[in-house]
Amino acid sequence: MDKMNNNTLRITTGAMILAIFAMLLLLNRQTGGVFEGFFIYILPVPMVIYSAKFDWKSGLMVFAGMCAFSLFFGTLTSIFYAVSSALLGLIFGVCLYKKIDMTITMFIVMGIAGVLSVISNVALASVFGYNLAEDIALMQNSMVEALAKANVDAASGPYAIIFSDSSMLQLFIISMVLAGLLDGFIVYQLSIMILKRLHYSIEKPRPVSEIYPPKWTGVAAVIAYVYGSTVFLNPNSTHAAQSVGQTLWVVGSLYLAAFGIIAAALFMKRRLRFNRLAATLLCVLCMFIFPQVLIILGLMYISFSLHDRILEPVRIR
Repeated sequence: MDKMNNNTLRITTGAMILAIFAMLLLLNRQTGGVFEGFFIYILPVPMVIYSAKFDWKSGLMVFAGMCAFSLFFGTLTSIFYAVSSALLGLIFGVCLYKKIDMTITMFIVMGIAGVLSVISNVALASVFGYNLAEDIALMQNSMVEALAKANVDAASGPYAIIFSDSSMLQLFIISMVLAGLLDGFIVYQLSIMILKRLHYSIEKPRPVSEIYPPKWTGVAAVIAYVYGSTVFLNPNSTHAAQSVGQTLWVVGSLYLAAFGIIAAALFMKRRLRFNRLAATLLCVLCMFIFPQVLIILGLMYISFSLHDRILEPVRIR
């Protein structure tokens, strides 16, 4: 009897989730896609709720229904966003169902959102005939004109490499990934807030101070940063080598800078008694003013036990 009741609850809940999903798609269609940018953050939530309550097998059935409903009730653009949002919600919900650490779950959601952002944008550009090369060229010309006003020749020296077509394309892809990471973070926070309102048991996330990657990753990131920047800015490097170099440069610098922000924020919070929000905002601002400082701090934090020194009890003299 209990098994029958559980199956009934599973089916009725899935039907309700599909109805909510279809209603959002119809509302978006009837309003001419006015709220499409907002629905990107809402559409994953029904799938998160369902797959967090039931197992992944039931979630796959509802995911298939969402894909079908997106074809029936969605617009051509919303189909890509709806399917990718449902997939993101399925993976997020399964992580909650499996009781995976919340901090790791957040990184998983952000990473998948970054990948889906690139795929969705490229797919939409292919369907609607958008010329990404023209958009990149427009961005390239704007940057060159801005440098020209500052009496900087963008056609010589390292600027010629930085503003080349291949480099701008890669920067364009990186910007889409970063936008996807931000979208994933918003989806994560919004879903957790709604699940708490539904009295779903959410495990407490691991504190940032306990996020401590292996020491070798810091050295590897420095090697990627130095090697990547050297190869990328070398005019004698091949096109393939420069593409790989730029990727290593960006990934290495972002990895070190992220932990540099954590190190600086922890230091200001524990040693200088700064408010957590103020410390984080100051560190993010420092990323745009003194990025090299954060990269060095990140290396010290990961590979040279700065993490342990910051967390040492403060000695009162």
